[in-house]
Amino acid sequence: MNDIYRNIAVIIEIGNSIKYLRNGLAEIQKISAVNDFYDPVLIFLSGGLERLFKSMLCLNFKELNNRLPNPGEIWNYKQGHDIEFLKSKIENICIPINRPFAQDDYDIITRDGTIIAICKALSKYGQKARYFNLDAILGTEQEFDSKKEWELIESEVLKDYYGEKEFYEMLGDPKKLDEIYLKSNHLLVSKIEVFLRAITRQFIFGDFSSDSKRFVFEIESFTKIEDNQIGTIDYRRFENHERIKR
Repeated sequence: MNDIYRNIAVIIEIGNSIKYLRNGLAEIQKISAVNDFYDPVLIFLSGGLERLFKSMLCLNFKELNNRLPNPGEIWNYKQGHDIEFLKSKIENICIPINRPFAQDDYDIITRDGTIIAICKALSKYGQKARYFNLDAILGTEQEFDSKKEWELIESEVLKDYYGEKEFYEMLGDPKKLDEIYLKSNHLLVSKIEVFLRAITRQFIFGDFSSDSKRFVFEIESFTKIEDNQIGTIDYRRFENHERIKR
């Protein structure tokens, strides 16, 4: 295939990954007591992270080998939807950023418990849980229910925020359900925003690719988030083509 087209495809793929991720955050913000349709959350976030991680790995391969990779040189067929595997490879090419505003970036990329749990859920969704109910219809045993796994993540962030005793008291009060969902949505969107800001800052301040700064326009939805803007954007308001002005 023409190398010019392959390089253009990298730009398109990074731009698409950011659109997937923006839509994933919008879908989290739609979750409520009456809307427990988690599939769009899982589809958009797993697709967005897979595309972003793979694009970064391809750029790093090009940096080391002076060419883009061929099939099977970075990941194999079974690893293609494994977000945990791809994230582990990303961790190896990311560096701590020596800037006062980014001191915590490397920790959230490599060590944050909520992000680790989210990536595990998205991995299992991409690998085996996308057709959970179809598998059940066909009589196939399915060990991983990604919807339940995501609900467990929601519960954990709420326990951390409210404390376990208050959380269960609120959970038992039907009048508090809307408040609980709004809070879990806010906490998860905020955490993912910080993670995506840390990852996309690697394009600007990292060293995985000498070409990475060329993609600043594609990734600005997350690189430009200030600390006081975390969790304040309603992603449901923006169409895919719109720039997010913070």
